Amino acid sequence: MTIMEFQAGAVQSIEKFNEFSQRHGLVGMTAPDHLCFKCGSKESFEEMRAMFEQESQYMHQAIISGRRIAYIKLKQPIHTVLGEIWFIELSDQKPDNSQVDSYNHIEVYGTQMSYDEMVAHLEESGANVVKVERPHHTTHNVDIGGFTFSCTRGPLVEKIKSEEM
Repeated sequence: MTIMEFQAGAVQSIEKFNEFSQRHGLVGMTAPDHLCFKCGSKESFEEMRAMFEQESQYMHQAIISGRRIAYIKLKQPIHTVLGEIWFIELSDQKPDNSQVDSYNHIEVYGTQMSYDEMVAHLEESGANVVKVERPHHTTHNVDIGGFTFSCTRGPLVEKIKSEEM
């Protein structure tokens, strides 16, 4: 896969994300942090990571919940109605082998509203918001047709800096 093929493959998910963000009045109030791609195999992860090593400004890899996660800064952003996405979260296959190759979610944080205000705003505007608690990260998610809009407290790069550096 090339970076152009990766971005072309994300178009349908970005369109769902844009429509949801506009319908729920989030433009100018929130910003996208990263697009997550989940890999269906260790081989897929390694091939994608190798491609991104050539097509990124930098990459940080860590083990989270027993699997490799690569956090990648793109050379060229992906454009959305909420702003540019400069980062990709590339997730290796889970230990239970339950993943398939897929564009999974975009994490979004508030710029003109707090995390709690963003979650409340989505609930009040009719979104079916589900709290997802994980040992490393709690989010509030909305399924937008096989793709997830995920509320987060801030940029992942800031969490990486504070916890690992």
